[in-house]
Amino acid sequence: MAKEYRINLTKRYKVTFIRDGVKYKSGDEVSVGMALASKFYAEGKIEATNELINDAKMLGCEELFTKRKSARKDTV
Repeated sequence: MAKEYRINLTKRYKVTFIRDGVKYKSGDEVSVGMALASKFYAEGKIEATNELINDAKMLGCEELFTKRKSARKDTV
């Protein structure tokens, strides 16, 4: 059974991409909700801002912004 989190669905957070994605490129600044920000963070595409981490701590879901998926190694 999946773990449930309380997250803020209405507030938007400005995040900057540090790695290219499908739609956004490194350096792009966009506004996203907490749920999407946690997905991008887990994939290593953004760094979590202080505002985002503080709000997550307040809601008890800071775990979403502390763990990342292991990076895949590229073969040469």
